[in-house]
Amino acid sequence: MSAQTQSLLEETGAVLARAPVGYLILYVYDIPESRDFYERRLGLRVIEADEDTVKLDAGRVILALHRAADYGITLSGRRDDASDVVFLVDDLNAARADLEARGVSFIRRRTYEIGRVTDFYDPNGHRLMIYEPSATALSWPSAPKLREVWAAVGRGGSELIGPASAPSGSGGLDGKPLVYLFMFVPSSAEADAFYEGALGLDNVERVHCCNPACPPEEKGIAKYDVGGMLLTTHHIHRSPVVDDFGRVYSPRALDPAHTRGIAPVFLVSDIGGAAERLRARGVRFTQEPVRSQIGEIARFEAPTGHAFFLYQPWAEVLKWPAGAKVGEILGT
Repeated sequence: MSAQTQSLLEETGAVLARAPVGYLILYVYDIPESRDFYERRLGLRVIEADEDTVKLDAGRVILALHRAADYGITLSGRRDDASDVVFLVDDLNAARADLEARGVSFIRRRTYEIGRVTDFYDPNGHRLMIYEPSATALSWPSAPKLREVWAAVGRGGSELIGPASAPSGSGGLDGKPLVYLFMFVPSSAEADAFYEGALGLDNVERVHCCNPACPPEEKGIAKYDVGGMLLTTHHIHRSPVVDDFGRVYSPRALDPAHTRGIAPVFLVSDIGGAAERLRARGVRFTQEPVRSQIGEIARFEAPTGHAFFLYQPWAEVLKWPAGAKVGEILGT
């Protein structure tokens, strides 16, 4: 590992404040079926693949498909609203029409202060979304991160978000980067204590939630800068929120049994030290650091059951195709 990469991965006293999320693991029922969905229907490019895992280019993060049964993960079934994976687009209508032509079925659409969103589900029940930001949202503190990611890996127009890395992609979500992971939580205060207090993540924005029935002082959304994306907590609504067509839009309950289907992976340079400092802050590890063929890995959970990994890659792994993408994510 180069000195530059080592420096980028050094944790401060805030533990994970400078540790980027390099991978987003999606646990799936069937690897070939899920690969077909993400590669052929969504148009994401495969970086590496074997019979047990598929790694896809999702912008400034790698989507890694892992077979749930291999890890004892129970998926929720047809629709899992514990988390929401969000891709940034410059034209929602055009992106949706393209994906529909590829066989993607959309469920809901909503237009409000942040812009326009529409969501769908993968074959494993994971909730996915495409998002076209509004001029209002692009004036908020989180906007520089959206523009940064769009300039680095986005493909499309420049009028809305800003200059893209290239004028157009090959279709689907190629060049439409994964920019948010929303995790729904029952208590904003408890989530703040974990993500900001225990993990030490860098909070860039707190905003009112998307439910007008919530009081103005309810800052139910907290956005954390985790490198190439924003990891975001969103409190569960106390009353229904509906979309543009009157359909229920957001979850109102959280089943802890269904919060483990998606797991962000933080890249660290000293996994033992990071794990020790997190334990001292009350973080519960379900897997202590272990060595594997790709590096050292540890697993921990939020109080809601949402799962996370620490990952310290071996130097030789950074020469592999996925490792080269990790270097790109780190800017080395």
